[in-house]
Amino acid sequence: MEKFLRIEESSRPPMAMPKLHSHPHYEIYFLYAGSRSFFIESALYSITAPAILVVPPFAMHKTEGGAFRRVNIYVTESMLDNFQKEVLTSLSLSFVPLSDAQSAALLNILNLSLDHPLTEEHKHEVDKAKFDYFILTLYHFAENRLPQSVENEGGQASPLVTKAINYMNANYAEPLTLDDLAERIYATKQTLNYHFKKDLGCTPMNYLLRLRLTKVKELLATSDKSIEEIAEVCGFSSGNYLTLIFKQKEGISPSSYRKNRN
Repeated sequence: MEKFLRIEESSRPPMAMPKLHSHPHYEIYFLYAGSRSFFIESALYSITAPAILVVPPFAMHKTEGGAFRRVNIYVTESMLDNFQKEVLTSLSLSFVPLSDAQSAALLNILNLSLDHPLTEEHKHEVDKAKFDYFILTLYHFAENRLPQSVENEGGQASPLVTKAINYMNANYAEPLTLDDLAERIYATKQTLNYHFKKDLGCTPMNYLLRLRLTKVKELLATSDKSIEEIAEVCGFSSGNYLTLIFKQKEGISPSSYRKNRN
């Protein structure tokens, strides 16, 4: 299985991620300055620094807002011990508000450096040690500050968008057109398109395709199902059609994606 750990710091002006996306690893989003709007799964909400949000593997998400400073930690599940898996699982799809002192303590852990240059191998070992200490410290902070559910904080996507997303999440394996979706949730196509573009920056059908491709990637990484079987359970008419769309959108064939993950 693919194994990696990457710690990435960024300071940016107001911006938005270009599109909804997902990935086969955890993302620990540590916002230490500014505020951001976050869409994840079917919730749209706001977080203000300092706070940490945990995005689990294969969860669709995007972020936008004003100027911010953050550290992202990307880590595959295969890099985690049992304790770390429990911590990240318990914090997934939620965020932990931090005090200024807690934020400073976590930043100090990530900013620890040695006085001499490191080889790539030693740099990885240092990053792993930082990560281990970071997760242990975050666990103690989260014990005293209950993680906030994404449903309980910040602004929600419009009820119509949430209803449509919930329907697609439950029925993505079925043939589904914009007419079908509008009929199922008692809305017009024009209204659906307007609210999806306003809240998510994409059309309902673009969201559905991204959802199906996310499910495909999850099955490629976690199952032995054939391409034909995956196409059938993810709403594609055939394995060949799935391969064509997957290569267009991901730049790689499903078989190559599976090989890279393993």
